[in-house]
Amino acid sequence: MKTSTVRIFFILFPLFLTAASAQEKIVAMIHKPVGNVEFKKAGGDWQKAKPATPLADGNLVRTGENSFAVIKFIENSLLRVQEKSEITIHGEISKKTKEFSKNVYLGRGELGFDVKKQKNEKFEFSTPTSVASIRGTGGLLIAGADSNDVLILQRGVVDFLNNFSNQIVTVNGGQSAFSFSNGSITVKESSPEELRLLEQSSIDSTSMEGKNEGGESEGSSTSTTGITLGLSISAPLLTENTPLKVAVEISNASISLDSLKNIITEFSLSFRAKPEAAYSVLSATAIERTTYLTIPAQEVFAPSMQVFAKIRLKDGSEFTVPTSSPEQNPILLPVQDAKRNELKIEYTDPTGKRKKLIIEYK
Repeated sequence: MKTSTVRIFFILFPLFLTAASAQEKIVAMIHKPVGNVEFKKAGGDWQKAKPATPLADGNLVRTGENSFAVIKFIENSLLRVQEKSEITIHGEISKKTKEFSKNVYLGRGELGFDVKKQKNEKFEFSTPTSVASIRGTGGLLIAGADSNDVLILQRGVVDFLNNFSNQIVTVNGGQSAFSFSNGSITVKESSPEELRLLEQSSIDSTSMEGKNEGGESEGSSTSTTGITLGLSISAPLLTENTPLKVAVEISNASISLDSLKNIITEFSLSFRAKPEAAYSVLSATAIERTTYLTIPAQEVFAPSMQVFAKIRLKDGSEFTVPTSSPEQNPILLPVQDAKRNELKIEYTDPTGKRKKLIIEYK
């Protein structure tokens, strides 16, 4: 693996604060530690984790009893490290393609995940027994006793490999897979108990202040006719002056997609590069479960694009993401500076403080 030189700064206006050494590659942060949560660098000592603690390639995180940690990658994949668990974070941004490859090693315990994998990116979870290759999904991975693993999938698709036999199975949403130290691996429909475990490990989006600040956000609301609908936004990490393809996904709709299409009068994405600028609007010409709208290259500028999505129904009901005051609280999509090999990620930490993470590569 080729090592990049990375300079990291946290900016808490108006103070400038060095957050990591020049040799570290920051790939994620501990967004929300609850209870006894610790982290350490390879070869270092365990330290108490605080909100917005940056995690470099090779860092470890562990949780104590009645504790958990929400971890957020720079492209907004989310992990929930359950109690009495330990993980090792690995990640690398390709210098040429800017693609982000990630591996999370679960040494023990349980790990909930919500991954919106981008095209040509690699995201894997591994244990001593198994490797789960993620295609964009949410679920729970349990590194059980005697090196026996359980994968419970809420949605999406995962290729699940047993390291001892090299057997691979495909796991779909609503299924559970079992990988054993004797080399066997099986898939079945998830039981009520497994679904209960999955729900307990799910990431609580209401506690994720700032989740919409960097590429992903999800909200749900109800219309005057009782229709419920969830929306989420995601986009790849790109360099400015490059077309930005934004995905708006419809989830948790209480009616079928075909019925929904018949009552939608507006499906739009509003965007701007600067807070003082007026929003420009893109309207969808074809609506799917995931609808893509592309911001023109000449409108894409570093350090970020501000966006929000809106769906309006025939009865006048509106669904937006973010759900609350989207014009004043837009989603921030990070954009890399074309002149400097630099990525700026703006966010609000769980204490409400505005911060900016700057990653500069050489």
